[in-house]
Amino acid sequence: MRLIGFIILCLIWGTTWLAIKFSLGGLPPFLGAGIRFALAAIALLIIILFKRQSLKIKKREWRFLLITAFLIYLIDYGMIYWGEQYLNAGVTAIFFAPFAIFTAIWSHFLFRSEPFKWSTYIGLALSFSGILIVYYDQLVITHFDKHVIMGATAVLLGAAGGAMAVPIIKKHLIGMSTIPMTFYQMAVGSGYLLIIGMSVENTSTIQISQPVVLAVLYLGLIGSALAFALYYHLLKTMSAITLSLVIYVTPIVALVTDYIAFREIIPVRSMIGTVIILLGIAFTQKRRLT
Repeated sequence: MRLIGFIILCLIWGTTWLAIKFSLGGLPPFLGAGIRFALAAIALLIIILFKRQSLKIKKREWRFLLITAFLIYLIDYGMIYWGEQYLNAGVTAIFFAPFAIFTAIWSHFLFRSEPFKWSTYIGLALSFSGILIVYYDQLVITHFDKHVIMGATAVLLGAAGGAMAVPIIKKHLIGMSTIPMTFYQMAVGSGYLLIIGMSVENTSTIQISQPVVLAVLYLGLIGSALAFALYYHLLKTMSAITLSLVIYVTPIVALVTDYIAFREIIPVRSMIGTVIILLGIAFTQKRRLT
């Protein structure tokens, strides 16, 4: 069941890069992200009320909810949305890919929650090189002017911030019920994003269209409410580093999606990169599989 859940998560998050790009076509980044997660929080609240789940949480858990919501939603997704204004989806995926490496670093060196293994870091580096190969063409044609560099830096900072939240959740919040925890995080996180958006962004640039609405609905209901609830459910029984490997599988999903939807031929270089990504993932799991 864990493998099925992992695959579903990869399929969902492999399509969100493109959906974010569509949403940015009509919504400023922080407001767009805030609306996405507010919608997801409302959907989760409806589920909680329907299932009559308790919303009570311990006082000590509030601190970690506020911290992780700040790291995941304002820092991670806020930076992704802001950065992707200036980047194509492939280059955004490249600069977010170190998320898995940051997760390993924070888990071992900062929180001491997972043991240091050379095989893990070699595998992560191998998979990252595979992503560079997959998106090589998009990287080469990107003109790294001031705005692109700022966007890439923002996405990289977002990856570092979001990764820091994972071992905190694993250590301090994993005992909470999955859906209520996800709801509280998203409610707080969307609040952070909407406050920033309303304070600094120009709302007159908002343009509502069918692609924008569909993108926000998909991102909110599927890419957030469903995906994060599934992610936290898997995190209860899986290593934080292992689960972070979703980031390396999503480019493969994007390639296959483009092939199915647009009949785009997958270049040989991308096939080679895919094989390298999979080899890297296998290397990180070497000791778990033997």
